[in-house]
Amino acid sequence: MLRAAVLVVLLAASHHALAGAWTLDRGKLKAFLVSTFTYGDHGFDSDGKLVTVPEYKKFELTAAAEYGLRPWLTGLVKAEFREETLMRYLSPTVLAPTSQSFGSGALGARIRLHKAPAWVFSTEVTALSGGFETAGDPEPDSAAVEVRALFGTEREIAGRRIYADVQAGLRKNFDADASDEIKVDVTVGAQLLPRWLILAQTFSTFELAGDVQYHKVSGSVVHRLSDRLQVEVSALTTLYGRDALREIGGRVGFWYAY
Repeated sequence: MLRAAVLVVLLAASHHALAGAWTLDRGKLKAFLVSTFTYGDHGFDSDGKLVTVPEYKKFELTAAAEYGLRPWLTGLVKAEFREETLMRYLSPTVLAPTSQSFGSGALGARIRLHKAPAWVFSTEVTALSGGFETAGDPEPDSAAVEVRALFGTEREIAGRRIYADVQAGLRKNFDADASDEIKVDVTVGAQLLPRWLILAQTFSTFELAGDVQYHKVSGSVVHRLSDRLQVEVSALTTLYGRDALREIGGRVGFWYAY
């Protein structure tokens, strides 16, 4: 089934549900290892205009797993390492890179609310630890709880399996200085050949207390190496934003099903 092959990978932030709206059968396991690299030397100002900013680099390594506890209930766990490098002025004439490393984790569950032959509707609740510097200081992300509504559908069109997944969520941050956020993610996929899948994705974030927003797009090619293992190669960028960095980069992911 196409739903067993299509997996929405996080970008950002901490990002989003890995297997869309579908829950796993009891005892089934899916594991993911994804590395992402992005670069930016431009950003969007408060009016959405592209401006030059200090050079920024980010590397993320994410390990995640999903396990079927019941046919309608899937448990979720994720750990992430992130390293960010930003060019900063050490003096009025000296510009040098400064780096920070962060770790974070998340634990949650996806609950299937309704299932029909061609579509499924679910909800997802996730607790996020926030980011922790290697020195132990809580930075840069706030601990949070995120609640999502997920809708997924799959069908055959012109002899091709087509998949779509739409998610909308609210992230409640516990840090008083961090704004709560609305998340909207959309994925469309098509299985062109028995072992080849293509994905197009959008990831949007809107801060509720302020004008910050950003919209990222991603295109992926997924190849099934075996019945259990798949590999994904993606390109991604920030298409538009306000008070946001424009990131350009790519990711490589390995997905294992047991």
